[in-house]
Amino acid sequence: MEFNYYLKELEKNLEKGSERTHYPALKNMIESAMLGINANIEETGNQAGIPDFTVRKNNNLLGYIEAKKIGESLEKVSSTDQLKRYLESAVGENFILTNYLDFRWYKEGKLKLETNLGKVKNQSIIPSENLEKTAELIESFLEYQEKVISNYNDLAEQMAAQTKVIRYSLSEALKIENETGELTSLKQVFQELLLPDLDNNRFADMYAQTITY
Repeated sequence: MEFNYYLKELEKNLEKGSERTHYPALKNMIESAMLGINANIEETGNQAGIPDFTVRKNNNLLGYIEAKKIGESLEKVSSTDQLKRYLESAVGENFILTNYLDFRWYKEGKLKLETNLGKVKNQSIIPSENLEKTAELIESFLEYQEKVISNYNDLAEQMAAQTKVIRYSLSEALKIENETGELTSLKQVFQELLLPDLDNNRFADMYAQTITY
């Protein structure tokens, strides 16, 4: 893999500061690494609980990428509730956490590889001497093979992980939805017909399990 163009694009926009500023550079770098790859940028406020990028290979879901600001400590991010939710769910099956220069690849919820592309000095990016390690990380992410479900326990684990993602997404969506929103209206139907004391968390849990199972 070739990182010179990617690093130059990051350097051009260093002063802007926002992690979203560098989304196009990361998207282009990931998509150019292998034919058939599409790194879709999630909309702000859309699909609560989903990382910044959903990556597909030949239209099949491959994994996710969460991008933080350049210079933000990935060590600190790794201890946040957000990351723990990701790693405990189906998101963590094949997942990259990055601040555009540091990269962490997680497989099946476990940290497998950690690399660095460079560092910022005087508004310039000084490349690392070992760029091949980051190339290896990205290739491993893109070549990920989904685990084959061969028994009931594997199926139960995967469905439970998927339920967690959906439950959190529903809970977050209910927080930002107005009273006439689709989810809120559905929750009100549940309250009227079944459970008058139903709160957002219980509704999200019930509905997530219904969707999954």
